Amino acid sequence: MRIAIVNDLRIATEALKRVIEAGGHQLAWTAVDGVESVDKYRNDKPDLILMDLVMPNMDGAEATRQINQIKQVPILVVTSSVAANFNLATKAMGFGAIDVVLLPEMRGNPIKDGATLLGRLKNIEEIGKGRDRGSSVIVPKLETTVASKGIKLPLIVIGCSTGGPAALEKIITSLPKDFPAAIMVTQHIGSEFCESFARWLNRPEGLPVSLAKEGSRPVIGQVLVSMSHSHLVMRRDGTLAYSVEPKDNPFVPSIDVFMESCALNWTGGKGIAGILTGIGRDGAKGLLALKKVGWVTFAQDAATSVVFGMPKVAAELGGAQTILPIGDVEKFLKNNVTGAVKL
Repeated sequence: MRIAIVNDLRIATEALKRVIEAGGHQLAWTAVDGVESVDKYRNDKPDLILMDLVMPNMDGAEATRQINQIKQVPILVVTSSVAANFNLATKAMGFGAIDVVLLPEMRGNPIKDGATLLGRLKNIEEIGKGRDRGSSVIVPKLETTVASKGIKLPLIVIGCSTGGPAALEKIITSLPKDFPAAIMVTQHIGSEFCESFARWLNRPEGLPVSLAKEGSRPVIGQVLVSMSHSHLVMRRDGTLAYSVEPKDNPFVPSIDVFMESCALNWTGGKGIAGILTGIGRDGAKGLLALKKVGWVTFAQDAATSVVFGMPKVAAELGGAQTILPIGDVEKFLKNNVTGAVKL
């Protein structure tokens, strides 16, 4: 890929240049701030942009917004600090940045030092070439096979990618604390940012949000967010687990994998599932699988999606029963949720 680098620090630009060239990619151009990046992008559109966040004249979030107004391009945010810059990173993702990754620490071997970044670039390249279309969704076999009994639990499963944080914020912060359902979220985001992402969604006035841990269960009135080191899956007994399979899927965590595991293993009653804004096709097969077993399904509409990729494919495949603007999702969920029932 031809990759542009936007960063005001020369040492950071040089480090990123070494990593991408060692990985077989070509440097398109560099810019020292958001203003310069927008100007250069008008004349030379690379395959991908590595965007810093904190820069003089124009920050990375605003540069992402202006660049995507010209023509949409994959923008990967690169930052040196999770805690200090997460709000700005989330803003950039709301404007169309596809993910966030930490700036590599260079110790002498650019391939090894930049392994996380190069892995993210490989996934983006595969998605851009449509290779995610051939990724088979195989729910891994888990040791637990005993079905859960005793409670019919209202469950909502939501998957999203590019633009997802802002869309999720709008939904989750609008739901009351006594909302009678458990909510599971799978968002494409770097594993190093998962904890900050969950903490950012967790507002004092809203539903509690935390990371889904191995062996935990969905709980009414709580939001659980998938970690991104592996694929999240639902066991037959209603507990959650993580699996490295399928390894050929460029999305980790995969929305398809989690939704299909729910279609196979969830015995707590029919639920609601939806696909929000995002690049690629992840979630379309999983949403269809849930629809086939009786779940209520929806997808975000084109007008309110930052990228109408995943929702569009979900609709085309027949998995989404309803197409909604993001502002109507809260009402849709309230209208379709039924209370927990003891069996």
